[in-house]
This record gives sequence, structure tokens and C-alpha cells, in this order.
Amino acid sequence: MIMMSIQYIACLIISLALVQAVYSQDPPQLPRPAFSAGLTHGVNVSDHVNVTYDRVWTNIGNGYDPTTGVFTAPVDGTYTFLYHALAEFDGMLWLDFYQNSNYISSAYAHIENQYGATSNSVTLNAKKGDQMYITGHGTSILYGLSDDVYATFSGYLLFPSTTSTAAATTTAP
Repeated sequence: MIMMSIQYIACLIISLALVQAVYSQDPPQLPRPAFSAGLTHGVNVSDHVNVTYDRVWTNIGNGYDPTTGVFTAPVDGTYTFLYHALAEFDGMLWLDFYQNSNYISSAYAHIENQYGATSNSVTLNAKKGDQMYITGHGTSILYGLSDDVYATFSGYLLFPSTTSTAAATTTAP
């Protein structure tokens, strides 16, 4: 009986030592892509246009391309995106957020005799290679100047997918 107790205690001590060794290790460093960009010129949105935010403040992981306005997810995970705009006097402005070619959400501004502001955000699952971008349309000008940046597009990886969470989640159509 005493021998069994000693073996039990020895196994318990070894198990606890293994658990401590596993959990005391630093977690592997995963890429944490993030970007933030702004518009430094006016954009006529009377035609449905892709908005290319040209002033890049942050582009960790180089997922955002300022020549196309497209963010390409470098890793699978859950991302948060935010977009803001200012419409010039007397007009309507829609900004539409897309994942690949799938519409996700909009921001709308309509104003008479003043500027109109709008914004929206979305948190979604994305696979490596998915592309997120903003299009604009309406009867107004998307306002932007080099010293007056009101239109912005930002995003970041909230957390990376693991095999178990990737299988349990879906991306909006």
C-alpha cells in the first residue's frame, strides 16, 4: 500500500512538472498584421469606384496595398476592420465593404448644405489570401486633402485561427 502511494505521488509530481514545463514556455510568436491608411485627395464616387487610401500610417505584415486599396489577409484568423468617410456638401455617399467579391456592410452619409460623416466596422473570419476592400458610390465627393484626412480604412488581426476554431467558424457569403 505504501509502495503504491509513493508511485502515485511520484507520477503526480512528474505530471505536474510536465504540465508546468509546457505552460511555462513562451507561446510561439504569431504574425499580428495590422494596417491603417487615409485618403489625401478627393474621390468622385459618381461611378462605383474602389477607394485607394494612399497615406499609410501602419502596415505591419505588408497586407495593405495603397496602389489598389486592398488588404490581403496573410494568415487565417478573425479580423476587425473600420472605415470612416466625409462627404462634401449636398450629396449622398455610400462606402461598401467587401471580402473577396462578397458584399459585407455599408456606411451611408446624406447631407444638405454641410459635410456628412459616416463610419462602420466589421469583425469577420478570413482565410489566408482573402481580400478586403472598400468601394464608394453616390452623388458626392469622398473628401480628402493632404493636410485634412477624414476618410480612413484600418484593420487588424484580432486573433489567429487554430485548426479547431477554423473548422468551427464560417465566413459570410
